[in-house]
Amino acid sequence: MLAYPETQARAQAELDAVVGRARPPTFADYPLLPYTRAMVKELLRWRTVAPMALPHRVMEDDWYEGMFIPKGTICIPNIWHMNHDPEIYGEDADHFDPARHLDGSGDVASGPPDTKEEGHVSYGFGRRQCPGRYVANNSLFIDIAIMLWAMKIERKKDASGQVLPLDVDGFVDHGLVVSVRSSHSFEMILTCLVLQSSCPI
Repeated sequence: MLAYPETQARAQAELDAVVGRARPPTFADYPLLPYTRAMVKELLRWRTVAPMALPHRVMEDDWYEGMFIPKGTICIPNIWHMNHDPEIYGEDADHFDPARHLDGSGDVASGPPDTKEEGHVSYGFGRRQCPGRYVANNSLFIDIAIMLWAMKIERKKDASGQVLPLDVDGFVDHGLVVSVRSSHSFEMILTCLVLQSSCPI
């Protein structure tokens, strides 16, 4: 919302028109808030939670774009790249634009092929697609709808009133969060972090 205030304004206009100010949004408003639903799809496409999907094993010999992939090969799909492919999402694939998930009439579009109506591949593929996607989509929908109904999110300004710079790509990724259940595991994690080596956990 800080980097793309125009998307916030459009979602808030939709909320004002459908919900108004007398009550907060509910799931009953879901079919009437296509732009808010498109924001969920775009959020998961633009900044996916897991940039690399779970490994898959090839069940039989295969060829892909001239490359031979023997049976038993472990493949790790690059979700980040797939969700930012300009051939599918356009030259502006690196930008947050919920409207890319809307059709000509302003309703939520079905999405590119092989995305299971999601508009992205962040939930994985085939039979191993994330079973929690319905909870995630609904949670994000109601959270976004209520937050944007209740407040306006704005960038901070300096003493002279100038908007402070914002770096949407400036983050630190330390990998997966591990639940530590024993002091032995904790010592192993600390050793891995100190040595910056691959961790067996």
